[in-house]
Amino acid sequence: MIVALVVDSFEDKSNGTSMTCYRFYQALKARGHEVRVVAPFVHGDGFYGLQERYIPLVTEISHKQHMIFGKPDREILAQAFEGVDIVHVFLPFKLEKVAVEVAHKLKVPYVGAFHLQPEHITYNMKLQNLGWLNRFIFWWFKQNYYQHIHHIHCPSPLIKAELERHGYGGKKYVISNGFDPLYAKRPKNTKTDNLYHIIMIGRYSNEKNQQVLIEAVRLSKYKEQIKLHLKGIGPNLAKLQKCAEGLAHPVDFGFLEPKDLLALLYQCDLYIHTADVEGEAIACLEAMSCGIVPIISDSKISATNQFALDDRSLFKSNDPKDLAQKIDYWLEHPDERTEAENAYATSAQNYTLEDSIQKALAMYAEAIRDFQHIYRS
Repeated sequence: MIVALVVDSFEDKSNGTSMTCYRFYQALKARGHEVRVVAPFVHGDGFYGLQERYIPLVTEISHKQHMIFGKPDREILAQAFEGVDIVHVFLPFKLEKVAVEVAHKLKVPYVGAFHLQPEHITYNMKLQNLGWLNRFIFWWFKQNYYQHIHHIHCPSPLIKAELERHGYGGKKYVISNGFDPLYAKRPKNTKTDNLYHIIMIGRYSNEKNQQVLIEAVRLSKYKEQIKLHLKGIGPNLAKLQKCAEGLAHPVDFGFLEPKDLLALLYQCDLYIHTADVEGEAIACLEAMSCGIVPIISDSKISATNQFALDDRSLFKSNDPKDLAQKIDYWLEHPDERTEAENAYATSAQNYTLEDSIQKALAMYAEAIRDFQHIYRS
């Protein structure tokens, strides 16, 4: 199969959607498929590079989030789509909208993904409590873009439910983004000290809520023994560093490449996910696969809590006191934690990249069949 992937940001792997696209690219190629990528600044065989699209005010904000927008070029898109079996578009922006128009003109089948929740936008505008604005963005995405998408990749049941609640049409496929097989279960915890190592991975941005974890560590009975690792990159770094001042052990900030992150995960006792907004959270799955027990926010607009096997791994959204109590529970019950580590490592295998690619290929095949009728009509 020849597949074209179209995404606004591909080169910067600190962006979740970019990483998902990159993993799909690698996995499809590894299985013998020809893959073409259309994105800004890419180059090389099979890559079709575009310029960055500048949007006044928005671009400045998006750069802080390590996100860029691609400037659509119909000629380059047409070249990339020549002879392909299917086009897979990742975001609801102008590049992908034009890509769908070009694919339609060339009678090439296409599928679209829903990775960007409206709350990702409103949280970073500090307007997340305006329900009407979130509903408007859902409506605008549908009217401007998704009404033209007949097959939608939903990374979690939550996303599918949200789209149905907001009246989105088309066929919806719940397919995990899939975690990297690099993240295999550790034989043992490799830490070399007597501290409790707690980790969260994610962008330093408003919706990720890392400050809730920092405050929970302050409230923990074991605060003198906890070493906190907040790994990521983003605009809220300085704010989080200030928030973390005075903890018994300096917080470990910064971005790590996958192999270094794996080594750190193998040393950790708990994985915490405080994000209010999340389409899936591959970082949590990766930690689970390594054999680390998670504690996850029960936010109604985060899909990550689907991974919790019981209430011991859920805490009340934005409640550092409740999170501290859950942390203390797991630290006080090492035998239960050991048992749960095995259960979570096993559970994570339901979301492997291999399984996701097989489901994506089935989605592609169904879309190709459907478009034979769509383009005849």
